[in-house]
Amino acid sequence: MKNYLLVLFICTFSFSVFAAGASALEDAAMLGTMAGLAETCKENSKKIADFELISARLIALNSHSDEEEIAGYRRYAEEKSTAMRKQKNTPKMNCKEVLHRFENMPIFKSVVYSDGSVKLSDGTFLKTKRPPAQLKKTK
Repeated sequence: MKNYLLVLFICTFSFSVFAAGASALEDAAMLGTMAGLAETCKENSKKIADFELISARLIALNSHSDEEEIAGYRRYAEEKSTAMRKQKNTPKMNCKEVLHRFENMPIFKSVVYSDGSVKLSDGTFLKTKRPPAQLKKTK
């Protein structure tokens, strides 16, 4: 329960942690846990899709290499599935509270631009280091 509350507190009140240089894997784990909780509680697919798009860009922008980015995506998926399993088997929080916090997260005020850069809710602008995979030129 302490882990869920800590993740919800961090996710709800501060996404400037991404700009502050926290570990990419720690960020991915927090995001994955939040996504897993919300998905288990039947959050609408539009919010989950938006959350996952922004999360993917944050993981990519916070990674220093392609390998770290892949490890971040893997960590996100692992934490998401773990949170879903734990919430289904032994719920630590009621879904009403989870969904309320999820829907009011500052991450939804973030903007993802077509070049892959992200403007966070606190006004921090994270420029893309390299083009997103879908925007890379093919030969």
